[in-house]
Amino acid sequence: MSDLEERIAEIERRLALLEARDGVQKPAPISHSSPPELPKTPLVALAVSNKRYDQGDYEAHIWFDCIYTLSQVSRPTRAVKGMIEFSDLFGNVKFRIQVTINSPLAPGKPLANPGIGFTYNQFMQDHQWVLATDLNDIKCNFVTANVIYSDGTSESFA
Repeated sequence: MSDLEERIAEIERRLALLEARDGVQKPAPISHSSPPELPKTPLVALAVSNKRYDQGDYEAHIWFDCIYTLSQVSRPTRAVKGMIEFSDLFGNVKFRIQVTINSPLAPGKPLANPGIGFTYNQFMQDHQWVLATDLNDIKCNFVTANVIYSDGTSESFA
């Protein structure tokens, strides 16, 4: 141990004794780890509206209208494959729908896609949650799996 390290250790020991005598709580140690990563901007932003329930003669459906917007920093796409995640207000994923966007997306330009949905099964708890929960209490997120760009290249995000 070097002289400097010994002096620092002695100072820390004395400081701990003083704090213990005066009842001062020791501050948390300084972390030298790297800062937490900032959340990444999703490749495709999603807006969901107009949730509706449709009872047919033989089966029921829950439908949504979706608007997809490609990130401003992306290249134009030919097709995107991914998943819509439906979460509660705390971000716990409750239900997922696989989606393929076969229409081209241009950065920053919204693409409306009305009528995304699924066949409702009254015995499935996640289906019951989607039906019973108001759309204002549902967070929706598009998770990209694969992209085919308009230049013919592709990328996988799995």
